[in-house]
Amino acid sequence: MTFKNDTTKAYFDAIDIKKTIESNNLNNIKRVHGGTDNEETLEELITDVVSFLETLTEQLEGDNYEQSN
Repeated sequence: MTFKNDTTKAYFDAIDIKKTIESNNLNNIKRVHGGTDNEETLEELITDVVSFLETLTEQLEGDNYEQSN
């Protein structure tokens, strides 16, 4: 697989994780970081991951468009 394909797969996997968290009502579970509870929830964490991967995927698609022209 290419980096772009890996990134796209990670994005769709993250979307599936987000939907799984939502459908099982796990949204408000607090993040554990370094063995301690944190103020962030699972919903906030996965939303950040999805947003990052979405931006990265868009940038990769833009780079491929520029390279093909």
